[in-house]
Amino acid sequence: MSDVLKRDETEKIFLWLFFPVIIVLYLVYKFPTLFVPVELVRDTFYFLGKSTSFWYATIYTAIVCYFSFMVVIRGLNPYSTVKRPISTYQRAKFSAIFLSQLVVFYLLPFILPAFQEGRDFFNDPYYAVHKDAYVYVYNGFTSLGGLIYVFFVVPILAWLVGKRYCSWFCACGNLAESVGATKWGQRWVRNYTPRSQMALKLEWLQFAILLFALGYGLVLFLDVWQIFASETLTTAMYNFQVFAIDFMFGAIIGVGAYPLFGTRIWCRYGCPLALLMKLFGKFSLSQARIEANSGCRGIGECSKVCPMGIDVKSFAYLNKKPIEGIYGLNHTPCISCGSCISACPTQALAFKTILSKNKEVG
Repeated sequence: MSDVLKRDETEKIFLWLFFPVIIVLYLVYKFPTLFVPVELVRDTFYFLGKSTSFWYATIYTAIVCYFSFMVVIRGLNPYSTVKRPISTYQRAKFSAIFLSQLVVFYLLPFILPAFQEGRDFFNDPYYAVHKDAYVYVYNGFTSLGGLIYVFFVVPILAWLVGKRYCSWFCACGNLAESVGATKWGQRWVRNYTPRSQMALKLEWLQFAILLFALGYGLVLFLDVWQIFASETLTTAMYNFQVFAIDFMFGAIIGVGAYPLFGTRIWCRYGCPLALLMKLFGKFSLSQARIEANSGCRGIGECSKVCPMGIDVKSFAYLNKKPIEGIYGLNHTPCISCGSCISACPTQALAFKTILSKNKEVG
């Protein structure tokens, strides 16, 4: 027991130290010239010859991989208040999180290029302009790959699997899921995820950000062809996106506010790609939905563990009786993380598997 308490306390300290460190690194990575002149950026911030983006990604990946790995190794259900074995679905989800973060979001972009280019690994070049995060919809206007990804791959994924992309693969979601599976992360999800009517109404912010992303994407597209967009407009929109949306919302609020507002603030209120998936999900025939059965007793654990603030209980229990309802992207911002299924002590919830009449336990 003492080893368990010691481990929990270590994880608590680790998580609380992580947020200020990752935010400071993100600030230095995005805005290094706020601290030193441009000619001194490399000498000042490139520790061991590696860029700030490398160290940011290294710490971020270490957090995600450690906690997702520990969930799989411990083999315990991270969402239940009693000790139960982890489900096959959750084991697969956290394994996917571990592999996608390590390989797709770290090894491929940060380790492999140095060897492919034949340069010294500990001698990163300085790039004055960094790549934009892939989660922004306007990237679909600036490259063929972005166009295919945002407007074809994402809708198809939403049609087939709902928003499992958000809980199984997304780099932003990887952090939320892995931290949310810890003891302290679960406390943040249960106690601080906004669930009021006002919190539901504030989800319109995601529409505003999506409209901005589409507008900015159109400006970039027109700017490429030098038709209507002016350099001043493009620069102003870029600066607003980088500082207000990417840094202030995506990093400071979207990550730094985990202990105050739960682990899915950005995904619920900010990410335009997540909203795009939800919109496509409303018109799809996807069977990536969660269905209640007659076993519901109205305990409410399902609603408490939902990181997206969904009142799951309302779909399963009404007037003190189970109602065997169904919910998914057609009603809610559900990301198919399966936490509600795993938390239910009566096994009253299950996924309807894709293109199948069978049920899938989360």
